[in-house]
Order: sequence, then structure tokens, then C-alpha cells
Amino acid sequence: MKQNFDSVGISHIETQILSLTPSGRRIETDYLRAQPLQWIHEQFDLTDRQSEQLQSMDSLYLQRIAAGVADSWDRGRLITFYKEEPTVRQVADKSPKDIIFSRQSTQSQTFGQEPDEALEQVAIWIRYRL
Repeated sequence: MKQNFDSVGISHIETQILSLTPSGRRIETDYLRAQPLQWIHEQFDLTDRQSEQLQSMDSLYLQRIAAGVADSWDRGRLITFYKEEPTVRQVADKSPKDIIFSRQSTQSQTFGQEPDEALEQVAIWIRYRL
């Protein structure tokens, strides 16, 4: 069953993906990397407007987001996803959205020991402008 493209829907899909075996998860993440538009359309019940906006996204930017999400899921890690709900005015005015993507890596080392494995965090925030 397709999910809504919102914070709850993303969380549901993420839970399904992370509950797969590593090889099953890799099949999904390889597909996400190779065909992000198709993968999103198969997973989510998009509105016509969401579909149009997705089609008009810069393909390189979309590819970076897909790779970041897929890499996190391959490692069994959650992503941070938050999509604001638009106000009635924003919907009526067809207010533009910003998609903010962040991929950060943190690593530490205790003197006399090997460095810890880098911990990467992927975050996506979709916000509406007035």
C-alpha cells in the first residue's frame, strides 16, 4: 500500500526497509539510487502537485538525496525527515517549497585508540515559504 508523502509516510516506509534482511534492504536501496523518481512514485501516493514538483527537481540534487538516504538505510540507520504541513493560504497561493538536505559526518578518537567509525546523519526538511 502506498503511503502519503509526509513525515508519517516516510517513517512507515523507513521502518519497512530497515526491517528487511541486509540483502533485501540492498535491493531496495540500489533501486532507490538507480531510479529515485520511479522508486518514490511506487512507494508514495503523491498528489498531482507533488508529482509535478518531483519531476521538476534538479536531477543531480535528487540523486544526492537518494544516495544519502540509501547509504543511511544500507547501514541500518534512520534518516531525519520533516515535512511541514502547509497552511490553507499556502495551498491556495501555491507557495513555493524549500527542500533542505543535509549529510553530515561525525567521528571521534580517544588518544591511544583507533578512531571510532564515522557516524553519518542524513536530514531532509521540506518547508513552505509565504
